[in-house]
Amino acid sequence: MVKNETESVGQRIRKAREKKGLSVQALADKAGCSDEYLSWVEASQVEPPVALLIQLAKAMQLDSGTFLNTASSPEERLKEAAKRTEHYVYKALTPPDADTHLMAFSVTIPPKTPHEGVGYQHEGEEFVYVVSGEVNLIVDQNQTKLKEKESLRFNSNLDHHLSNPGDKEAELLVILYLP
Repeated sequence: MVKNETESVGQRIRKAREKKGLSVQALADKAGCSDEYLSWVEASQVEPPVALLIQLAKAMQLDSGTFLNTASSPEERLKEAAKRTEHYVYKALTPPDADTHLMAFSVTIPPKTPHEGVGYQHEGEEFVYVVSGEVNLIVDQNQTKLKEKESLRFNSNLDHHLSNPGDKEAELLVILYLP
């Protein structure tokens, strides 16, 4: 798939979906999100989390990094590496590759940041290690409070949410295993 640097990630997702002949509902079902949320992503109303970008690519049988990196020059790649969603900032620590099953990210969550909206749910397993600060991690309605140097591994097929209840920024190492 040829990437157009002037298109938003939402526009590129819509183009790929249409090229594959999938409806919004069909792709949302395959990727494990609601059709309403996918419509917001395609309209660039929300910045999707990394896990959803990976799931969308896999659901359309594309390279898992298809929607993660649009930059072509080294300078553009560095700028693109740090992304902000409504809830946190993430930076890819591993290059996207179609043949890899492990992906690592540095995730920063500002203080007193609740998780709002839909949770994350994607194929595979996830490992979250708190480098600094604290987070609340809800997996399938079970809440775990993680402090600095604590971790949790879980089945990422289960609905999960992250929030930072603390007074200081939380920094996490998040590793995804995608079958």
